[in-house]
Amino acid sequence: MTSSRGRTAHVRPRPPSTGRPAPAVRTVRPNANRVRQHRGLDGRRRRLPLPTRVLLGLSVLALGGAVFLTATGSIGGIVGTLGAGFANALGRLVATPAPTQAVVVVTGAPVIAQPAAAYVNTSTVDLKIYVPQDVIGQSGAKVRIYLALQGLAPAPIQEVDVSSSATLTVAVHLTKGRNDFTATVVNAGVESDPSPVVTMFLDQTPPHVTIKSPKNGSTVNDPSGNLTLKGVTEANATLVGLDDQNGVSVTVTAADDGTFQMVIALAPGTNTIHINATDLAGNQSTTDLSYLEGSGQITASLRSSVYLISISHHPSSIKLTVTVTDSTGAPVVGATASFVLQIPGLGPISGSATTGSDGRASFTTPLNGTMNVGNGQATVLVTDSGVQSTDRVALTFVK
Repeated sequence: MTSSRGRTAHVRPRPPSTGRPAPAVRTVRPNANRVRQHRGLDGRRRRLPLPTRVLLGLSVLALGGAVFLTATGSIGGIVGTLGAGFANALGRLVATPAPTQAVVVVTGAPVIAQPAAAYVNTSTVDLKIYVPQDVIGQSGAKVRIYLALQGLAPAPIQEVDVSSSATLTVAVHLTKGRNDFTATVVNAGVESDPSPVVTMFLDQTPPHVTIKSPKNGSTVNDPSGNLTLKGVTEANATLVGLDDQNGVSVTVTAADDGTFQMVIALAPGTNTIHINATDLAGNQSTTDLSYLEGSGQITASLRSSVYLISISHHPSSIKLTVTVTDSTGAPVVGATASFVLQIPGLGPISGSATTGSDGRASFTTPLNGTMNVGNGQATVLVTDSGVQSTDRVALTFVK
């Protein structure tokens, strides 16, 4: 069906009446549950939750304040302040906190006084330590003592509290041999540089004395009547020689290599000599010796292995021997014998030797070269403590 305006009508046309009464319309009561579920706009509206209403109110107030500040021109400063504060807070949250560094005051090193003697024979000694002024009397400050043995690194051996005095006296134990001591100051967990090294030596062995010449018990034929002792002991040891017979005392100091020489005047007859040695650590020893003062005379007696020599059938060598005795007939030990052999047709042949415990010294030389017929000789000059003696023998050379 088309309406008067040319559009299709959306209303169905009612059919024509037949004259019959219209049927009654049945009314169906709606479901109560469905009514509750589909109230839509006709139902009662719920109120917003309280937190939502509070937040909405604050938003309205904030919006009004922003409008007011914009109108008055104050919004820029407040926004800048809020931005700076927010940036500062954010920076604190993300920035890495810098560690706090404690202020550490480093003190100077202590000083250990040099001992009166570097060599000692007692195992316990006192070290005198001078403490820096800035730690005197400070609670918790300590002096730490280190010991280094020969060939080893320093190791701490003791700690003492710093007192109100600038000087500390600390007893320490020594080890045999070399001991190197240093000290530091420990204050508030910080240790100072070490002090200069102080060295001490523990020596508890008495010095040993060895006499090189003249031999103990021998006769001394020095014309001056003096005994010249030569020997060796500890380096720089002090030696005192005392002759019981005349009370003469002589003091000498050994050299750096331990060698020494001592001259003691002898009395006539037998002399008992005591040599007392004291080393740098104070250890002592005594050596007893005995010497007979000679008359100042010695005798040299020379002999040859051959006296008649054929120049055509001569031996391959010749041996000269000298025996040296003092005025009592006792052998002279340590005397120097100088030999000279003269052979016709050859130049002089010389040599030297030292007498042994039997007072004898020998010299052997080969017979080489062209020899002539004639007389030759062998001589010897013996020297002992300034005393000399000589002897000679004749040699005959034939065809």
